[in-house]
Amino acid sequence: MCPILTAFATSPDRGQGLARDMRVRWALEELAVPYNVQLLGFAELKQPAHLARNPFGQIPTWQDGGQVLFESGAIVLYLAEQHAGLLPADPDARMRAIMWVLAALNTVEPPIVERSMSACVCGCHSCPPGWDRRCGWRASSVPAT
Repeated sequence: MCPILTAFATSPDRGQGLARDMRVRWALEELAVPYNVQLLGFAELKQPAHLARNPFGQIPTWQDGGQVLFESGAIVLYLAEQHAGLLPADPDARMRAIMWVLAALNTVEPPIVERSMSACVCGCHSCPPGWDRRCGWRASSVPAT
């Protein structure tokens, strides 16, 4: 059976690549691993079936046979352990690479995401934070998870 990755049916970032499933998709494509995608709406994230996969009701989740994982970093590390190509074979180099993966997730990315979320989403670069004058989108209109 082909592994399953969960993702948003409608992404709050309007396809800009900020949803956390993008990290996993990138790793899967780099490794040429076939997979299926299960798209979920916001309401489905809080349903028992999804909460059994991710107790926080978020995406992505990964199902590969009996293995069920959540958190994109954990999924990418799992893929790196299962398939050659993402991490160095040398133990010291491998740990340095894992160190930088964790630094990217916890130190480098948060201020980048915060900055990008305060930027104009429509591309006109003159909208106030969280507002799109052309399409009327407001960051506050995204359902809370």
